[in-house]
Amino acid sequence: MNKNIINFYIAANNLKNVVRTGWKEVNIPDEKIESVADHIYGCLVLSIAISSEKNLSLDMEKVFKMLIIKELKKVVPMHETSINSSDNIDGKELIVKITNGLIKQDELVNMYDEFELQETEEAKYVLYVSKLESDLQAKIYELNGDFKLENAIEDVKKYPEELSKEILPQVNNASDGWILFDRKYYGNNEMFTQLSKDIQDIENS
Repeated sequence: MNKNIINFYIAANNLKNVVRTGWKEVNIPDEKIESVADHIYGCLVLSIAISSEKNLSLDMEKVFKMLIIKELKKVVPMHETSINSSDNIDGKELIVKITNGLIKQDELVNMYDEFELQETEEAKYVLYVSKLESDLQAKIYELNGDFKLENAIEDVKKYPEELSKEILPQVNNASDGWILFDRKYYGNNEMFTQLSKDIQDIENS
């Protein structure tokens, strides 16, 4: 039992070494690029703040677990050097391998399926908060001078043509493209839509 705990932690700990590649594509300095583990931490912190201020009818324990479980498919085996070494392995297969031996393995694997299906309120929240955290990070990079407007514009030009034409005229700050792109995920969720707008309205000092 203790061995299973340690093995799971060692595997998940490797997410500290897996960078969020989207930031490389917009030329964020290498030393500033966050890891997947950093992103998970950001989502957990953001969720604590949201649940403090908003009346959420959600199973927050499940939310916290799902925020981590959904990212485990990005674990790179310790003996591999390529960041894309797991690209040819099915995400669920990786979750099964990483949780192997844990008594509650079925619960954790089912949580991964639940997120992928996006049919429960918890799964939708996890997707929304993950997008929102990325947008906050984009704004932070922008405020710190690490996310340049010219790089953001080039990135938006790579979006599907219709989306690029829609978003590009609205890009006045480096983070705008990311924020506007992700806002489409929220649908009719007023809370996340407003949070997204509030992030976009943060001004450079």
